[in-house]
Amino acid sequence: MLQPATIRTENDCLLIFDYPMVTGCGHGGVLNLLDYAKDNFVGGERIHAVDGGLHIAPFEDWDAERDRVVAQLGSYVIKQMGCNHCTGMTAVQKMLEAGLPVLRGTARNGSRTDLFLGNGDVLEVTADL
Repeated sequence: MLQPATIRTENDCLLIFDYPMVTGCGHGGVLNLLDYAKDNFVGGERIHAVDGGLHIAPFEDWDAERDRVVAQLGSYVIKQMGCNHCTGMTAVQKMLEAGLPVLRGTARNGSRTDLFLGNGDVLEVTADL
């Protein structure tokens, strides 16, 4: 079992425990964070769930680099993606179109969209992922 680890970067914090990865606002870039886990933790290549702000398109701007990020996410063994806030609606739409396992939200309690988890939604990560 992967031991809990907290990684502090200049403007962010990343938690990795028992193979899910939870980030606040992934300023370091979701691919960089996944690669860091893979390269530095025993079992880090088996991150099966990602939750948090993935910081792909927080301002809804889109370009070829963001297309590359979404495409590259498909090469990881991620079975559950709980995106929120700074991931960006455009990014989540592209992720869903690419067939990535993004968990949809309910758009209740003031959330703007049901594309991803929002206010009052619950992400349950199970050990059998």
